[in-house]
Amino acid sequence: MIISRTEIESAVSAYRTSAKKKSRSAAASHDSDRYELSDGTAVLANLSSLVLDEPYYRPNVVADLRRRISEGRYFVPADQIVEKLIGRLFAEALPA
Repeated sequence: MIISRTEIESAVSAYRTSAKKKSRSAAASHDSDRYELSDGTAVLANLSSLVLDEPYYRPNVVADLRRRISEGRYFVPADQIVEKLIGRLFAEALPA
């Protein structure tokens, strides 16, 4: 089956007309729309603030790593470094 340009334009026009009608009815019902907060909303807001108040990193882990690096006792096995590098190459090679 071959679909002509006229048929495509007709379908697009019908879709646009339908979308306009829906947006008008949504705008008209906007005044009557309302929402109510559930009891869980306060709990989620509290959890959200607790999470955001925590530091992005663990200070004790960072302090330990700094100390080990400054003492020359920090070691990363070569196979882990190679694994991360290869993983990064594959991730960059994937199409976006």
